[in-house]
Amino acid sequence: MNTARSSVMGWGALVVAAGASYYWAKQGINERRKEQEVAGTRSTEKLDWRAKIERDAQNAATLSTPPVVTSAVDSSSSSASPLPKPPS
Repeated sequence: MNTARSSVMGWGALVVAAGASYYWAKQGINERRKEQEVAGTRSTEKLDWRAKIERDAQNAATLSTPPVVTSAVDSSSSSASPLPKPPS
């Protein structure tokens, strides 16, 4: 059976390990945020969850529209045909 001392030691070790893990993770997150800010890939706007959902819906709507494809071939020339002619 655990004694009071061993329980305190166990909980103390758990708290220290959790604190060290939090500190280590926080440093990594802050470094990644700084790198993204320097690269210009991190948004600086502060949004609540409703605004984020609206922004994501708008982004999805703009991504779901098909892109406009323009032909690089001049359609007035008779030698350039986008599709091969079927055999007769």
